[in-house]
Amino acid sequence: MKKLVVAMLVALMVLSMAACSKKAAPLEDKGHAAWVGHGQYLLADGTENGWNGKDGAVYEASALTPIAVSDVKAIDENVYKTLSGKEVKYLYKADFIFGTNDAGWTTDFVKDGKLFRANGSYAFKIAQCTVDVDGDTKIYAEDQWISDPKTAYAESLTPDTMFMPVWQEEPDEYGLSWASNPVVTGGPGLYTLIIAQYNNASAPDAPGYGIALVLKEAKDGIAYEEVPDFVAADHTYGIVGSFEGSNWGEGEDVAMAAAGDNAWSGEVELKAGDEFKVRADSDWAYSWGDGENNLVAEADGTYVVTITFNGMDATVEAVAK
Repeated sequence: MKKLVVAMLVALMVLSMAACSKKAAPLEDKGHAAWVGHGQYLLADGTENGWNGKDGAVYEASALTPIAVSDVKAIDENVYKTLSGKEVKYLYKADFIFGTNDAGWTTDFVKDGKLFRANGSYAFKIAQCTVDVDGDTKIYAEDQWISDPKTAYAESLTPDTMFMPVWQEEPDEYGLSWASNPVVTGGPGLYTLIIAQYNNASAPDAPGYGIALVLKEAKDGIAYEEVPDFVAADHTYGIVGSFEGSNWGEGEDVAMAAAGDNAWSGEVELKAGDEFKVRADSDWAYSWGDGENNLVAEADGTYVVTITFNGMDATVEAVAK
């Protein structure tokens, strides 16, 4: 009996040591050459970051570092406790500066039940990358985006500092969906971003990833704006797209005129394959297409484009003349 008890104690000690060893070892994804941060924010050294296709040196500088679960404790105790209770497969971190530079576009998020608009320098994504080596040159390719509409649903581990879009294809009451970006909501500053991939696959009721943002140093930057309720009659509308004369807003939008209650209409010349949508006030704060996608012309011709509102919801139709 005594030998059995001793054997059980030894087994428990081995299991405990293995668990502790796992928590202390960096959880690196050997299937990808790098995990890389993307978005028009700044790297910790002030370098301007970018999306895919950026300079190779920026790819190198924006790569995340694999860490152990135990390393998280020194960054944030609460995030450490959360991750200690999950089955973490891979774990990475990096320092980024959000909200101090003007990205030239805006993105929305919800906090405390209110809709806010943020500069694009608060938005980000992470990509798991493959790397091909051509002589002294490394060529990065994005293999998996996080978050991603269907394959990489992530949860916010720090909801006070980061908004994660909802897991649904149709826009919610705020116009947000799984195609929206994660947004930093803790104000401008230098943050440590922590991202974990869990052992379970992503599903609507079971996120496959967890992301945390821990503020290291607050900075002066671009303020958030609360978005007032949308009233269709308070705006003007135009057609914008890849077609000649527009080039997605480099030219003037094709003006639309009132066409009944809460409806506006305009005509535009399109070539087969041209993509287009309707936007308000010649700006990208509000735009509408075919759900989350652009409308596409099926053939050359003149199209009558009509947008009709039902509250904040809008339907866009395009009919060839």
